[in-house]
Amino acid sequence: MSDYDELRSGFETAYIDGSVASSSIYRPQFVSNNYKEGKKVLSSVEDELLACDRFQISVAFITMSGITPLLQTLKELEKRNIPGEILTTNYLNFSEPRALEKLNSLSNITLKMYDVEAADEGFHTKGYIFRKDEIYRIIIGSSNITSAALTSNREWNTKLISTKQGQMTKEIIAEFNELWNSKYSLSFDEFYENYKERYTIIKHQREIARQEEITSIERYKLQPNSMQVGFITNLKKILASGEERALLISATGERGIFVTGGRNPVFTRVSEAWS
Repeated sequence: MSDYDELRSGFETAYIDGSVASSSIYRPQFVSNNYKEGKKVLSSVEDELLACDRFQISVAFITMSGITPLLQTLKELEKRNIPGEILTTNYLNFSEPRALEKLNSLSNITLKMYDVEAADEGFHTKGYIFRKDEIYRIIIGSSNITSAALTSNREWNTKLISTKQGQMTKEIIAEFNELWNSKYSLSFDEFYENYKERYTIIKHQREIARQEEITSIERYKLQPNSMQVGFITNLKKILASGEERALLISATGERGIFVTGGRNPVFTRVSEAWS
């Protein structure tokens, strides 16, 4: 049977009559975690990664515990030079910097972060796109790249099978490309240092809040703005270079701060005023 015939049989089984025999490779499926049946979203993602010749992933959250079980597979793809694009976000400052750094260290993966603050909109996508020749297999639903989401949580995802001419696949690919090419999608070198600094500050605040007998909601919600994060990041660089003093200049109404230390002046420009 041709790919098209296999697809038609798979669609009939999935959407019309479950008793119709068809190949599971070409059949749309419900993908979830169910420990009683030994089912994990992780297994489906791994299988598709190993079979594809290109992949694109868009998820809101990425943690080290989420990528650790995938590392062996991802390194195998690196050896085979299978290209991948991964888009995540600074939404809620949840993604772990060391997980992002680990992904970026793989030569076949390009990593970007969508800046929800600059875009002034939320970002909560969970989609895994795998291409093999003319066929796309897409897992889309509720699973981020975290250990719980891929192995144990009650997660509902659908695996779609389509040719590149399929309308749904066209729309999903177009949406991914729109986000990927957005001016708000920053390359690793553009976002990493400031994001890491902000993540560290907020993580510390959350730990303090958890230790308090009566949690202060306002204290828990306190977050540095992008200018403050930029200042802290540049100040650390100055101190790391051996300087003992630094000067902060922030004129009223300006949209940038000047941080200077010894012979290494650094100017940080941001899009928001000091607050």
